[in-house]
Amino acid sequence: MSMLQVQQGGWILVLLLLLTVYAAYVFFERYLALRREKVGGERLMREIDAAVRRGQLEVALESARAHGGTLSRFLLAGLSRVPYGVAAVDAALKAALLEEEARLARGLGALSVTAQVAPLLGLLGTVTGMISAFNVLASQGQTTAKLLAGGIGQALFTTAAGLIVAIPALIAYHYLAGRVDDILSELEQRREELLGILAEVRYGKQTS
Repeated sequence: MSMLQVQQGGWILVLLLLLTVYAAYVFFERYLALRREKVGGERLMREIDAAVRRGQLEVALESARAHGGTLSRFLLAGLSRVPYGVAAVDAALKAALLEEEARLARGLGALSVTAQVAPLLGLLGTVTGMISAFNVLASQGQTTAKLLAGGIGQALFTTAAGLIVAIPALIAYHYLAGRVDDILSELEQRREELLGILAEVRYGKQTS
């Protein structure tokens, strides 16, 4: 993008460039953060299952701490409430799920807004550019195809710039949102597993 093109786009193009930088920062920050999240807790759930059935709550808590990441925080919230009953564990897990969802989805709203606003800014730049072009033509008292084509071309440049910003932002948003949904789905699955384990242990104690 040349300096001439930036000048032609005016302040709207500058704003679009700033949105591009911001959207890129949000995407890479969220991408790296989500990539570091540890899920895939099949082995961890087996360890917790065995420890809870043996009545070794501290062992289960230590296994969860050692795993780290979102799943660790989520399960620790539930396991810490085991002495107070299954209902207390369920309530703690639901609250933890909401907290993790808010933390994981941080910044995604900005990408969504960028994808929606960028084309509108581009369209605004086109409309204002065409108005300016026709004003120049009217002030000169004559209309030539060359002048008209040049003015319209400059105006349409902001529309193209808006789409160039919006399309990658929209793709980035849906990619990250899909990753967040995958993590939350696993947390919900682990919640059901843990509640099932606790229910079986409680039922076993009642029938023994």
